[in-house]
Amino acid sequence: SFRMLWLYLVTCLWAVVPTHTVVAPPEQVHLALGATPDTMSVQWATMERNSTYTPTVIYGLSSEHMRSVAKGYSFDFKAEGTLPTFEERQYRMHIVILEGLKASTRYYYVASGGGVTSKVFSFRTMPDARTLQSELPMRIAIYGDMGRWNAQALPWVKAEVEAHGLAFIYHVGDISYDLHSVSGRNGDEFMRNIEPLAANVPYMVNPGNHEALSPNFNHYTQRFRSQPSNSGTLSFPQYGTVPNNWWFSFNVGLVHFVSISTEVYWLEDKNIMVKRQWEWLHQDLTKANANRSAAPWIVVIGHRPLYCSCDSDCDDDATLLRQGPQNQYGLETLFWKHGVDVYIAGHEHNYERMYDVTPYYNAWDPWLSGRTTQSTTDMPATTYVVTGSGGSKERHEAFFRISPARSAFRSNTYGYSRMMVHNNTHIHWEQVMTDSGQPPAEMGQVIDSVWWVQHRHGPFAEHLSMAKPFLRGPGSSMLDALMQLV
Repeated sequence: SFRMLWLYLVTCLWAVVPTHTVVAPPEQVHLALGATPDTMSVQWATMERNSTYTPTVIYGLSSEHMRSVAKGYSFDFKAEGTLPTFEERQYRMHIVILEGLKASTRYYYVASGGGVTSKVFSFRTMPDARTLQSELPMRIAIYGDMGRWNAQALPWVKAEVEAHGLAFIYHVGDISYDLHSVSGRNGDEFMRNIEPLAANVPYMVNPGNHEALSPNFNHYTQRFRSQPSNSGTLSFPQYGTVPNNWWFSFNVGLVHFVSISTEVYWLEDKNIMVKRQWEWLHQDLTKANANRSAAPWIVVIGHRPLYCSCDSDCDDDATLLRQGPQNQYGLETLFWKHGVDVYIAGHEHNYERMYDVTPYYNAWDPWLSGRTTQSTTDMPATTYVVTGSGGSKERHEAFFRISPARSAFRSNTYGYSRMMVHNNTHIHWEQVMTDSGQPPAEMGQVIDSVWWVQHRHGPFAEHLSMAKPFLRGPGSSMLDALMQLV
């Protein structure tokens, strides 16, 4: 056809490939949001050790009229040897950034190199100030801890994309179980499995503890190098200097999203990395507060929870994140000081939605720390959510403890969360149950639903004097100390 001839001619324009070279086809195609609404990143892999061509993306406003061409770069990916054969593998990855895109517009594209192209995919760009109102409510799917095997949320998220569309998807760490397993072949297969989603809807991520099992997060860092880094670079022997995708932030519509690495708190050089991330986060949240008129909501996403109520993960580990090593560089008071509206985590293989939680440390029972007004309107502190039930080989994680006052809803079933941003003051949050072990009639049903309403976005110190009489939980000395954090 004319279209296929055009694609072939354009790709050959950028590539000179010897006749004896066998060019591997693009696979594992996935998108990531750019730093601004007019950009989108495309990343893919090819199962070849060397390539001399320049990777390109050919795109346009319809599948029959793809005339624009963007060039990118390629790099070697080295998958460390693991059980059972300890085979070390090397192949190529490619990234192309599309720029100058129209806001709130659907584009069609193919990933290409050396005369070989992918199938045709499409994506819709994010809104800008002019198109924002027509894009509301903005729908986002969020889940953590989803593996290649037992990925029970995956088909339901695919169905949602087809039925309603999603602005983007957020995978809150612990990806594939594991990306590096079987010398990276498990990660390859996972990336192929999510391609129908990730090549058509931006697939945003952050690192979890299972990503840390690969030295220096090698698989996470390389496979998702296209995330919109705005936090400098990382340098490691096996892959040199790369954009920092361990923590970064971006704006979409009315929300400032911040992706952080909770795993730096367990690194051997944690004193360096924790401080570096904390200082960047403090600066980023300061800037975000100055921009509340454009993006009033601030949502931080990290893999491990600061609060949960299922088991021992909610003791020392959660306390370390809240307070930091030697009570330095903790996240909780930083969230409180800057008025972070919502913190979303995974790690626990269940779902738990909490109310607002004001910092307070319970030394006797650390998992019962925090105080709450049980508010969903004009919350005087950060709201916490655990959504780690995407489904993996590790299955469920039961709740072995009573439900504390801060907990609004708990469920030990597979599923994913849906965030719908309606306007400056209203977000609708839902949990969709996708557990094949439950009655078929309940599959795909919403099991938890809440409206978060906030008329006073900003630092929570402004709320504290009004909220103090209604706070539930032991002790009040921490509350007095918080009044100084202005």
